[in-house]
Amino acid sequence: MSNNTSKFSEILVAYKDYCDLNSLTVEKPTEEHSNMIHGVMYLRSNPVSYVARYDTRRQKFIA
Repeated sequence: MSNNTSKFSEILVAYKDYCDLNSLTVEKPTEEHSNMIHGVMYLRSNPVSYVARYDTRRQKFIA
């Protein structure tokens, strides 16, 4: 569980940097609603939709 927590924290920092770089508004995803599926972290602020997807293998955000 702590490995997922540290991975979420790393991705959250990358997400904030990505938003700053692209002049996007940062929506605060929560670890509670976010999940990893097939190497892709779905950052979610609620259980219905995601705010961003991050490919952990390629280490970049998916449009």
